[in-house]
Amino acid sequence: MKRYYVVGDNTSNSLSPLIFNYWFKKYKINAKYSFVEIKPPNFDKKIKELFQNKQVGGLNITNPYKKKIIKHLDDLDKQATEINAVNCVLFGKIKRGTNTDWLGYQESLSKNNINKKSSIIILGYGGAAQAIYYSFILRGYKNINVFNRTKKLIETKGGQVFTQKYKDCDKYFKNCNLIINTTPLNPLSENQCNMVNKKTIISDIVYRPQNTVFLENFHTNKKVYGISMLINQAIYCFEYWFGFRPKVDTALKKNLLEIIK
Repeated sequence: MKRYYVVGDNTSNSLSPLIFNYWFKKYKINAKYSFVEIKPPNFDKKIKELFQNKQVGGLNITNPYKKKIIKHLDDLDKQATEINAVNCVLFGKIKRGTNTDWLGYQESLSKNNINKKSSIIILGYGGAAQAIYYSFILRGYKNINVFNRTKKLIETKGGQVFTQKYKDCDKYFKNCNLIINTTPLNPLSENQCNMVNKKTIISDIVYRPQNTVFLENFHTNKKVYGISMLINQAIYCFEYWFGFRPKVDTALKKNLLEIIK
């Protein structure tokens, strides 16, 4: 039996085991998916142990290791290289890394009226945010502003830009079409939340609870919930490992929504 894991420093509440074990059973795949929690000082040692385990077929990588995993891999695909973050590893003769976060996020937006002329705000700039930013750049979006607690460099094909401070968000709120929170909490002040246009779509990639601390501040705005990104990126991870896309049926959706509500 092959083993698959989600690896991070706080993964015990992850819904990934529920999703992948559901698909393993549905498609009669002899595998089991679980979680591994690794504290930062032990990461390199524990990852090497997983890499030496011949039972392991693949890994999902979550915060804070989407960059740190890269030095342990033999190969990265184009997307992971350009994003400079990995969330999915395939074990074979060599260890290959990819990034499916960007695909997962764009899928979650597919039913919303966001186009290349839209004004987009991204809050936070960790591994997932980098993938989301990349997904918009890849599709030709240009009006994207990224805000972060500390100043970070954003490298794009068009050159280099830097993240801005959260306090500088205010001037973009009036005409913003989409705000994406990629941080664990709410980086905006109460006053800033009140300034946001009621027609702006509000998105949070945190999926548990469904109505997050951030989303609770926007009662009348249309919302994009984190669970949709989680499911969609998982579909592409599964395909990377097994060569076909699994179906998200009613039973799986019901199980997930019962847990996160």
